[in-house]
Amino acid sequence: MAYLLASLVLLALTPGVAWAVQHFQKTSKIFALFLILLISYTIFAHIIWENMEVYGYWAALVAVAGAMVFAIGDDFFFAEGRKPATWMFWALIQVFLFFHATIDGAALVSTELVSPQAIASGHRHDQELSFSILMHRMLFEVFVWKFFHDRFGRKAALFVLVNIASGTLLGFFGSRALFAAVPNSFGLFEAFIGGALLHLVYDYCKDQLKRRLV
Repeated sequence: MAYLLASLVLLALTPGVAWAVQHFQKTSKIFALFLILLISYTIFAHIIWENMEVYGYWAALVAVAGAMVFAIGDDFFFAEGRKPATWMFWALIQVFLFFHATIDGAALVSTELVSPQAIASGHRHDQELSFSILMHRMLFEVFVWKFFHDRFGRKAALFVLVNIASGTLLGFFGSRALFAAVPNSFGLFEAFIGGALLHLVYDYCKDQLKRRLV
């Protein structure tokens, strides 16, 4: 529950964080690089690698699937210069963000709150995974706020934050029942989320490469 509350607080502070990023760009770039490195280490060392010891290559395949789903989604919806031209496209973006937030919310569940048998593998990564989710969302939500604020204004950006909050709450409370009913799935879910979080690393490296080539 603490990680859920922390994620909602960070979401509420997004406009202020976005303002700070804009006014303290050098410091923000250093902080962003630090978060990227920390997320990368946590995901590879504590989540994907250790789940591979239990699930073998299935964990790696699930992680790749997670990375591809969110990387493709980001490229499709948030390509440079992209502005939703129709209500249908606007609605699809909201569905994608809601789905994204639901997955994040599900990963914020502590296995101690689900059931004593929730982890069959003996590996527990709920703390590392939840912490990585918070770091990832700090960067992603600032980007989403700026994307919608610059194109549609403050009200539209606030609506998006409410959409993300709703998805987070649904994912958090829904996953408690899911993992209690299917306890053996949590390790593979961790691997999927680990891969999904790496889409942020992919986006960061892609942006840095573009800047160097320009």
